[in-house]
Amino acid sequence: MTTTPSSRHPERPEAERDRDRAWAHLLEFRGGVRRLLGHDSSRRLVEIARAYDRVCRRAQGILQPDATETDILASLLVIRILREKLDHDELQLISLARTKKITWARIATALEMRSRQSAERRHLQLSRAYLRPDGTLPRTQSERVEHAREHRSRRAERQWALRHAASIRHLAARLTAVEDLQQRADQSAEARIIAAIQQHSREPGTRDPAQPLSLAWPRALKECLAEDEQFRSTPPAPCDGESTEETEELDWRRQQQEADIVHRLLGLISHAAIRRNIDLSDHPDLLGAITALHDECQLQTKGRG
Repeated sequence: MTTTPSSRHPERPEAERDRDRAWAHLLEFRGGVRRLLGHDSSRRLVEIARAYDRVCRRAQGILQPDATETDILASLLVIRILREKLDHDELQLISLARTKKITWARIATALEMRSRQSAERRHLQLSRAYLRPDGTLPRTQSERVEHAREHRSRRAERQWALRHAASIRHLAARLTAVEDLQQRADQSAEARIIAAIQQHSREPGTRDPAQPLSLAWPRALKECLAEDEQFRSTPPAPCDGESTEETEELDWRRQQQEADIVHRLLGLISHAAIRRNIDLSDHPDLLGAITALHDECQLQTKGRG
């Protein structure tokens, strides 16, 4: 079996880190090269079984020559391909069995499971693991870790915003008090970039309507601030006969609603902390306060995420 090292990782052949290359590596004859499977090609067990078994026997010292490091690492990578393929095949076969009206009890026996409920759970587990509801493949482990980290970061940011609600409201009011806030945003570098992208994406030959671009965040900030003022000015009306548990539930829901509003305010204010979005250099105190709030939030929440 022959494998050339990657130009990016000259010390690591591609077969040690790429699934397609690993599969092809096991199908190579010593002194010759087999065709690399494309992403749309189906991987069949018959193609890999003898080569995989041969590598394993060499690793055990039964066959000679001994398995190379790349042989071993490529085989480990192929194991992952085979495990996923077998799970998918199991899902397909269980589904086929159900279309043929085979009972869950008989399927459970074939799966060496104790009950029909276990077989149904296995089918559900495979269905959820193989495809998302939208038909896409599930996230990788690193993607799941990143998603969980981002979720924790957003939750921490939301809690931080609620603790600093007074400062956020004060800065939001100061920012919306800038008379030409919308005009400043519409004349920003960000607005010019978006306008250029929109112009580039227009069909050739179409006439430019020459309508000025208006960014949404200044209007959204004013609307969110008005929503917050309305929320705080209308406390919940007490209900006769309301239990302590119901009162606590109402208080908790109101707190969550407040956290949601203040968190949106924080996100909208953060637009002004970036020079590309708006020029507030003639309002140094306001710009300094917004930047300090934004940086403190990032430091306290992202670091803990």
